[in-house]
Amino acid sequence: MNNQDLPVVLHNEKRGLLTIEEGRLDVLQLSKDGRPPKRLLSSPIRNLLRVRLAGDVHQLGQHRRLEIHSLIEKGSNLRLSKMHVLVEPINGPDAEQWVEMAMSAAYGDVKPFRRVLLLVNPFGGKGKAKSICKETVLPILEGAGCKLDVKETTHRAHAEEIAREMALDYDVIATASGDGLVYEVLNGLASRKDARKAMSIPVAPIPTGSANALCTNLFGVKDTYNIALACLNVIKGRNLPLDLCSVLLMPSGVRKWCFISIALGLMVDLDIGTEHMRWMGDTRFLLGFLKGVAANKNFQCRLGMKVVESDKVSMARKARERSQEQVEAQRNGKVANGLPRSNGEGKANGNGLVEAVNGLKVEEEQEGEEKKGEEQRLEEQKKEEQKGLGAGPSSAPDVVPTMNGNGNNHDNENDGPLAEAKPLEPDETWLTIESASKKPQIMSKGKGPVNGDADKTGGWIDGEGILYMYAGLMPWVARDLMQWPVATSGQGVLDVVVQSVVPRATMVNAITGAEKGEAYWMTCQHYYKVSALMAENLDPQAQALFTLDGEAFPFTSFHVEVHPRLANVLSLEGHFFISDFLKKNHAKE
Repeated sequence: MNNQDLPVVLHNEKRGLLTIEEGRLDVLQLSKDGRPPKRLLSSPIRNLLRVRLAGDVHQLGQHRRLEIHSLIEKGSNLRLSKMHVLVEPINGPDAEQWVEMAMSAAYGDVKPFRRVLLLVNPFGGKGKAKSICKETVLPILEGAGCKLDVKETTHRAHAEEIAREMALDYDVIATASGDGLVYEVLNGLASRKDARKAMSIPVAPIPTGSANALCTNLFGVKDTYNIALACLNVIKGRNLPLDLCSVLLMPSGVRKWCFISIALGLMVDLDIGTEHMRWMGDTRFLLGFLKGVAANKNFQCRLGMKVVESDKVSMARKARERSQEQVEAQRNGKVANGLPRSNGEGKANGNGLVEAVNGLKVEEEQEGEEKKGEEQRLEEQKKEEQKGLGAGPSSAPDVVPTMNGNGNNHDNENDGPLAEAKPLEPDETWLTIESASKKPQIMSKGKGPVNGDADKTGGWIDGEGILYMYAGLMPWVARDLMQWPVATSGQGVLDVVVQSVVPRATMVNAITGAEKGEAYWMTCQHYYKVSALMAENLDPQAQALFTLDGEAFPFTSFHVEVHPRLANVLSLEGHFFISDFLKKNHAKE
């Protein structure tokens, strides 16, 4: 037995042992005849929510109750486990030390017992948010000792009103709904007089709605609807800075904010045209897409873009390099925000409790040396960000730039309101794409390598029709569509896809592999990274709407500016989920 082990009395009055080894907490039942101990509970240390020693330390001769709350693996899911054991008086001092060390290993430098504002949309998705919260979410958050304030939304934009008026004394805003509630919260925070301070409070989604793109980008396709994992993220997630887009509606001058997507053309029909099928979940988007492809309608509009890059091979290579840096940081760091890293198999890495705790001390000793190179690194990072292509959210400086009228960043750090939006003033460096003809040239373009020969035009040929324009800030827009596979948060750029009108068969074939981002390599999908965007409707009668994060707005024209790292979400790994697209060496390169 070592200082990671604690002798206890189990509920059946048999002898037991609590042990933390190789990143796992085990509760063992000891045998009297020398047989191997029986494992009653086993959980990765990251999934340990709380250990608490009850009873009065001054009551001599009394057993003390030790409570253990954790998430344990049941198949591919997680479920809450609550167990208690008894500590004999002789082991009381050791138990107090063990509890302190266990909590340090479980949380590291993450603050336990977070103050959580939980917003619940009882009408979202299939209307099961209330029951899911009652049966799963609340027990887990309460089991971790979170201080909860639960509010149900009762009408459209209610969450926006709450965010606009709430006191800023919460550690996290959790949303039990789909992406729509996150959209409302961010717009509410952005409209405050103390918006910059308010937007430092991270948002953490719990997937109970029909559209949960943020959860897909945080947890991956397989765990999009993993409620317990989303709750663990509320409890222990790390801060992940999030780029936002300021969208100025013209001519009204109304400003909105989006964090996922901006859509024109077919993608608008796909979204708002399938509202009546929300009960189908992600399947509704596939049906809407097939309907739009059948129509194959050219969308007449004019786009102006301040292009940062349009070379697909180069963009893919840089995105993969950034993802590899994130993976290496995980491997070399031993702990993430004080927490043992996941090895991808539901198990935590590390060599036990003492190493996890000592790891924090080692980090403190290394802090002085790391600080010496920090100023030089930040200076290099600033130069990269001025190009619109920084090194990623894990290393970018905590600066919240605002924008001027031609799409150039200007830093303005304070806790006050956000700068007012101004109409963009494009110059000769902007790229203009126009689809004005009702009968455009239909291009026969399939998949194939796209290289630097396309220059900043992204291979666009005058005369092409636009089936849709889709701009996004993160890779997935749905579980079955990775529209922007090289998007990386914190870069200060918006990934824009302009899809040409092509034969219907080409678009139908593109469905295969869409969830893996394979459509990225289609030559008929023109792909750009931009710092600013303008769009003008050339046929308002044909389509009078566009969408922001799935919310519909009248479309005459609008101006978009990217604001790097303006908002925050929580992530267990400190970055978005790394897709297979970024892990492999793509043959097209």
